Amino acid sequence: MAWARSASRFLLRKTARFLITAILRTCRVSVSGEEPVAARRERGESLIYVFWHCHIFYILYHFRFSGANPLISLSVDGELIAQIASEFGLHPVRGSSSRGGGRALIELIHLARQKGRQILITADGPKGPARHIKPGALQLAAKSGAAVVPISWAASRAKVFRRSWDRFRLPLPFSRIRFAFGEPLTAPGELGAAQNKQSGGLLAQRLDACLDALETRLQKELQ
Repeated sequence: MAWARSASRFLLRKTARFLITAILRTCRVSVSGEEPVAARRERGESLIYVFWHCHIFYILYHFRFSGANPLISLSVDGELIAQIASEFGLHPVRGSSSRGGGRALIELIHLARQKGRQILITADGPKGPARHIKPGALQLAAKSGAAVVPISWAASRAKVFRRSWDRFRLPLPFSRIRFAFGEPLTAPGELGAAQNKQSGGLLAQRLDACLDALETRLQKELQ
């Protein structure tokens, strides 16, 4: 029955919020690289934060009650993630490359052109392949003029779900978490134009390298 499904979803998202909060409040978190990003936020710039899908658990929590707009797929799993994001005061935009992507891109462009928006996008999309840059974030940056900021985190103790396509990571209680902002990157206008195709490809390679370098650095700092 509809009411039973609604009640089940309500309990599930409330339980998820409680467990996530309970785990992460036991962790010690340090943040690096925020100064250039904070300066842009103070100027009222909109920013597109990009990260690997395996890191989504902590990132939703890190941006809690910031009013950020995470892009979340229309899948069944995406529905749960969107509800959890809403529990943390975020405002999800629903869609992906395989379903609802065009509408979601238009909505995100509109948001990114507003003052001081923060948008969260998984660089490798909702289905992968893992650690392979999808064009969505760069298209959004090119059409909106907002900068792309790579972000990453690592934990001293984490559960890695090795059977999931993204090798999803879950911080364990009482772990140390290091979170880092990378250098803001600017996309050339209208990436679909032939003259900017090479620039867009180079930017994707640079973003890919930045995300991997951030994660590697954070992991070494925790050793």
